[in-house]
Amino acid sequence: MGKRMVYFCIAVLLLSLGLTAVPKTFSQTQDIKVINYSWYIDPEGYLDVVGLVQNVGPNTISSIALTGTIVGPGQADVADSGTQVWVSDLLPKQEAPFYMEFISPRTSSQTSWYEVVQAGELASILLTPASANATSSYQYQGLTITSSKPSIGTTAGYTGAYVVNGVIKNTGDQTATNLTVVGAFFNSTGSVVGVGFTTYLDPRALVAGNTTTFQIAALDLNQSVVPAALQIKSYQLLVQTQGPILQGTAPIASPQATGTTGPTDNPSSTPSSSSHAKSDITSIFPIVLALVIAVIVIAAAIVVVKQIMSRNPRSHTTVKEARRAKKQKAR
Repeated sequence: MGKRMVYFCIAVLLLSLGLTAVPKTFSQTQDIKVINYSWYIDPEGYLDVVGLVQNVGPNTISSIALTGTIVGPGQADVADSGTQVWVSDLLPKQEAPFYMEFISPRTSSQTSWYEVVQAGELASILLTPASANATSSYQYQGLTITSSKPSIGTTAGYTGAYVVNGVIKNTGDQTATNLTVVGAFFNSTGSVVGVGFTTYLDPRALVAGNTTTFQIAALDLNQSVVPAALQIKSYQLLVQTQGPILQGTAPIASPQATGTTGPTDNPSSTPSSSSHAKSDITSIFPIVLALVIAVIVIAAAIVVVKQIMSRNPRSHTTVKEARRAKKQKAR
């Protein structure tokens, strides 16, 4: 009886190790990468981090959230924050903007972000995907930005803002509802320096073949007063719709609409396709290795369990138990 218990404990241990080695398939945070970001202090004194995330995995991802930590020179935690990425469902290879606010620094000597920066107490910003769920749903893809043009705003509420006006056409065969546009704005070196979004566009239901117009502006950045590093030179846009929501394998994402204020501006600092492939292989290899190890360990555990179960239980029964079983069988 003692040996059987030892074998059983070994089998349970091996099974536990095997299950531990299997990666968590429900969490897809490893498929969300922050590919471009920068920060500035807005007119209200908040430190704002703006940037782009990309879906580098094979599945459509929803409910994407980021956490952020501002770290001082001695790795001291200066401030923490979090935000939702401005996208409902992100297709493989698609990019979406985010906007994260840090309201006030957590220091005893500096009470504003201007003081933190001047004192050199902002060493780095750590951005980490906190949630990202794989989904079989994806947004209707029959919406195309057919034209867009940037300008500097002159009307009330938009004075000095970098504004993009454009046209969206429903090139598919279904009616799309509750359209919005989100955007990232880049400086001359290709860094994201601003982001923006629209409210629901009119009409709220865009019939197949019809068009609608939109206007989107970069938040906070009055182009007449910001320094050269925050001067916007190009942009990238993404259309979102609340319906119809489709089911099935994620389609190949269409190229996102881009534009510039000049012919030589680079609209994005997105890595090349070769570096995307390298990133994918690097992120997938540990998962594959973990799965192989898990299969080997679980297989070994199954062999041990079979050996335990194949032992004849009657060899451990008493003569009295055997006779009782035989008598009960004869009744």
